[in-house]
Amino acid sequence: MQLRLTDPLFGFLGRSLMRPILLLGVLGSAVFGGFHFLGAPEDTLGSMQRSLADKICTQAVQDLPKMANVPSLAVLSLAGDDSNYLTGLLRQKIVASGQYRVLDETFFGKLMQEFGKREAAVTRLSEAVGLARQLGVDLVVFGEVPRPQPESGAGVLRLELRMAERSSGQAVFARSYSEEVGGSLILNSYWRSRIADSSKGWRIFFWILFTLLLPIAAIPLIRRLVSAESNAANLLLLLGLTVIDMFAALLLTGFWIPTVWTALILVAALGGSIFYNYCIASFVERMSH
Repeated sequence: MQLRLTDPLFGFLGRSLMRPILLLGVLGSAVFGGFHFLGAPEDTLGSMQRSLADKICTQAVQDLPKMANVPSLAVLSLAGDDSNYLTGLLRQKIVASGQYRVLDETFFGKLMQEFGKREAAVTRLSEAVGLARQLGVDLVVFGEVPRPQPESGAGVLRLELRMAERSSGQAVFARSYSEEVGGSLILNSYWRSRIADSSKGWRIFFWILFTLLLPIAAIPLIRRLVSAESNAANLLLLLGLTVIDMFAALLLTGFWIPTVWTALILVAALGGSIFYNYCIASFVERMSH
């Protein structure tokens, strides 16, 4: 059954505007989305890395030796921690544990500046003990964040952590930590992290644009299927469009659902996709009769 364009507006859009609008919309969103997602990242530490850092620091603080009389402690900058995020997070969690009297960050920074080591990272035991004596603290925590291997991408984080004692001049704690996010069949961890770090607003906008254009672009297919007057074909059509929409939504999350809010947004997207696709299919069916 051929679609009778009895509605002048629908006919005008279908014949004159639909194709260029779809073409410009798809190309525009693809170009802008590619520039937005694949451009230089503004955040040097992605959301995956922050999640891994939180796990590592939590475990490390739990493993630190328990000592009597709440000794004083300074957290030195970790080598390889260019943004100082991991160093700051580790310091915060040690403070929150209440096991040590952690040197105030501002005061610590002023002292390090006076020593000429404001940004210097310490990896050697002798240097760490020397700084402990200069700072006048009982203990210092220091270590290194090894650079990930190229094939591991952003989904792996490692930490080599040590604690030195001023009085003995020896290391009283040394442990290696590693956390990693399982790989995806579609995207590697680096690109998943890049997508996850992009603006949520823009990702939602791209998904809405894609979802709006998809069934309109599929109108010829919808016409053929609804003309068959088969409930099974109509159901398959609705399911197919919805599956494609949800695949796009998962793609824009990097196939990673880190929070309950992300899951709720995906559920809302599923409901909206089903409703919109049904409305378009019903509209095309009505116009076909």
